[in-house]
Amino acid sequence: MTRFVSICRAAGVALGIFIVVLGAPNAAQDAYAQSFSFSEKFYQISFKGLGDDEEGLEDAMRASSLSVQLQGEKPRSLAGLRRRAERDISVFEQVLRSYGFYDGTVRYEVIEAQESDEKPDLVFTITRGNVYLLDAITIQEDGTGKPQEADDALLKVLGLELGQAATADSIISAEDYLVRHYRSTGYPTATAGTRRTTINRETYTMSVRFGVVPGPKAVFGELKIEGLTDVEEKFVRRNVTWVPGSSYDIGQVEETQRKLSRTGLFNTITLVPLPISDNAGQSEPVPVDIQLTVAERDHRSIGFGTSYSTSIGPGVSAFWEHRNLFSNGERFRGTVSASPVERGVDGTFRKPLYKRVDQALVAEGELKDITSDAYDEIRSSSFVGLERRLSPIWTATIGPTLDIIQQTDQGVSVSAKNDHFTLLGMRGSLRRDTTDNPLDPSEGSRLELGLSPYTDLGNSTNFVSSAITASQYLKIDDSGDFILAGRVRLGSIFGADRESIPAGKRLYAGGGGSVRGFGYQKLGPLDSELDPIGGRSVVEFGIELRTRLTETIGLVPFIEAGNVYESTVPDISANEIRWSGGLGLRYFTAIGPVRLDIATPFRKRPNVDDSYQLYVSLGQAF
Repeated sequence: MTRFVSICRAAGVALGIFIVVLGAPNAAQDAYAQSFSFSEKFYQISFKGLGDDEEGLEDAMRASSLSVQLQGEKPRSLAGLRRRAERDISVFEQVLRSYGFYDGTVRYEVIEAQESDEKPDLVFTITRGNVYLLDAITIQEDGTGKPQEADDALLKVLGLELGQAATADSIISAEDYLVRHYRSTGYPTATAGTRRTTINRETYTMSVRFGVVPGPKAVFGELKIEGLTDVEEKFVRRNVTWVPGSSYDIGQVEETQRKLSRTGLFNTITLVPLPISDNAGQSEPVPVDIQLTVAERDHRSIGFGTSYSTSIGPGVSAFWEHRNLFSNGERFRGTVSASPVERGVDGTFRKPLYKRVDQALVAEGELKDITSDAYDEIRSSSFVGLERRLSPIWTATIGPTLDIIQQTDQGVSVSAKNDHFTLLGMRGSLRRDTTDNPLDPSEGSRLELGLSPYTDLGNSTNFVSSAITASQYLKIDDSGDFILAGRVRLGSIFGADRESIPAGKRLYAGGGGSVRGFGYQKLGPLDSELDPIGGRSVVEFGIELRTRLTETIGLVPFIEAGNVYESTVPDISANEIRWSGGLGLRYFTAIGPVRLDIATPFRKRPNVDDSYQLYVSLGQAF
């Protein structure tokens, strides 16, 4: 698609030049012809001898070719073109060797043009020969020790296998992996030594001897910190992942840097080992001190947001956030929001490193006034719990909740047994996240499992709400211009009949964060006035293709489906699922994409569904 846009631009420029030249004097025409001659190719280039499965090899040759680079500059003669080709011969043979073809040869031929309006052809004929395979891998320390054969464990570290093609990229990468392996096992100053490769032309194999200079073996010593102003030093030290006296491991240094970065308190973070003395002849490792230098960022911020959808109308919000409330990375955010459906205030507080280095104390509170087609209510909610990081991708949260609800309108045909609820519950969730960006992921997946039992303190009602949400992101091309994204949501409430469950706790679907194309909460059962009454189970799924046309503009076609059911188990038979589709426009900014979506239901229900729905907000739909 990017290539199509470039072609359109080039066509527009060419058309403009043609119009100007058409009415210009001959001298002006000559000047324009000279000015834009760089776009013309003065000879053709082709490659012979490469298979259809070796496009990467041809691409590498073209990228390094002087003949290709100068194709828009006319050679003074055929001899000049031959000189360009001769320079490419040695370069192409180096490319062949980098792909494991150490006996490969390249020759060229210049075919003169037969007619005045034809161009000469430059033809490269590639003879690859046999690909050489890795036969032996050895490691030599300090350039003087006896080479040691790499065992299976070390080969895995190097990313190599005996018998694989002896490509330059794999060997160079293996050298980097070897140095990192030493720096992860107690040698902070390890560097690469001399690398020697030997090929056997009879067996078409290669042996590689990697050299490494380990330097002194070391253990973690003292952490020295510079640059702190408002953040307390003890908070920084609690984020350190290594124990003083343990073997030096660069992975622990990098993990500490990542942890400090996730706090959002610093603009820059630098962690480096300080110089150490050589312990040659000593049996004990020497301590290495680590220097941490930071620059704190502003810990306070304010922000504003806006959204719009045809079924809800405009929405606005504003927040104030402090990311270092008590000088130990405590984060508080207060938000005020308003829309025709919902008005309210909410606050969240998070204290990291609570009792454990992998645990945080989380508190939330909100007061909302909700006016929707499904129900009207005033609700006060609170939650206090613990969030524990189980691994780099898994997080668990658990804690009690309290909801005080006053319903003022519960629908016509279905009404709750009372209009006041005091719900005491327990929220539990388990999350897995491997995505690369919270607002605009290009790869990875998300999975969240939620389970929340409730009891009404004023009545005998007890029920359990459960949900599974999942999304997957697949980068189709290397540049990330085409991303396939999909999501699924399943929910169920059991333990009580629908009429006993507060309207605001029932399940709904439809709207910008649900199934686009249907009105807000409009999927599922309706009362006699065609207002939604919610259900005890829900199913949603959708897929979209996110395309980036330019650096700032993207298009997103999508299809979504779902429904809400009165039963506790969704009935996902074909005639119960409602489908919609649409097209979105994205404007990419530094904080995430601005989203404009238009969607339409495929089977519009009379007097219920509109012909289309429009949504405007920040961030991707999921």
